[in-house]
Amino acid sequence: MTNTTIGATHGWRKAAFPALVIGAILLALLGACAEDAAERDERPLVVTTFTILQDFAERVAGEHLRVETIVPIGAEVHEWELSPGNFVDLENASLVFYNGYNIEQWMRQVRTTVGSEVPVIAVAEETGHEPLPIMLGDFEGAADPHLWMDPRKAADYVAVMRDAFIELDPDNSEAYERNASETIELFHDLYDDLHETLAAIPDERRVLITSEAAFLYFADAFGFEHEAIWGTNHEEEGTPDQIVRVVELVRQSDVPVAYYESTMSDRHIRAVAEDTGVRVAGPLYVDSTSGPDGEAPDYPAMLRHNAELLVEHLGR
Repeated sequence: MTNTTIGATHGWRKAAFPALVIGAILLALLGACAEDAAERDERPLVVTTFTILQDFAERVAGEHLRVETIVPIGAEVHEWELSPGNFVDLENASLVFYNGYNIEQWMRQVRTTVGSEVPVIAVAEETGHEPLPIMLGDFEGAADPHLWMDPRKAADYVAVMRDAFIELDPDNSEAYERNASETIELFHDLYDDLHETLAAIPDERRVLITSEAAFLYFADAFGFEHEAIWGTNHEEEGTPDQIVRVVELVRQSDVPVAYYESTMSDRHIRAVAEDTGVRVAGPLYVDSTSGPDGEAPDYPAMLRHNAELLVEHLGR
């Protein structure tokens, strides 16, 4: 090895060493802060994979459990990379809820982190509902994971969580039963309210075009035809063939509007609009709520916002 090579290697090591030390210190401080917080809050910790599940869990848990989420507001759930804070939460978790049907492709890391003693529950799969197939793309025919977009199915998510909470913390079973009952009733009422809101859209205009085909359960529940540029965010997004297919579909069906989602860029929908003149609207919310001051701070507000946006552009 030449002196130049040795010097370069030595320089790289000198530069990298402080960064490694700083990273280790930050991770240790994160863990220490989390441990201090855990000492202050002795309630069992429930970890959910994204904000929709967090909303459901918090409604059922009430004041008796602490609920944290892995994927933060506005982030993309399909290909999330676990953060140091996520690992700290998982190491302290008493229970983990994830959706299932392969929306969280990083669950192997979650299971490895929590170990075999902590229940890790695929809520959508535990509801017992037969999933609809992904409608197009590389994963066509596989189970579509977005069951929560039908409030009646979301109510069954709540029932799964209730049972898990009672097993985890039987001393507060009456509270979990009561909270779950109220939430289930709320979600069924929400289904009825959305039907009433969406009645303003005539049958011939009930075509919902989005970036990802994430509205199959919503469309099935409320009588829409659903089309999208791609089938799932797991695949390549916005390829020329995908754009061309939707452009042709819009031209043939005279659809007036196409929507983008809150966790996705609107550029693919705008590409369709440039070739067709279709209006662009959004965001619709699917995989994430908004911030507390946003237009979709919780699950009912999210679906109400979506329905109102559909009526605004598709209604009479």
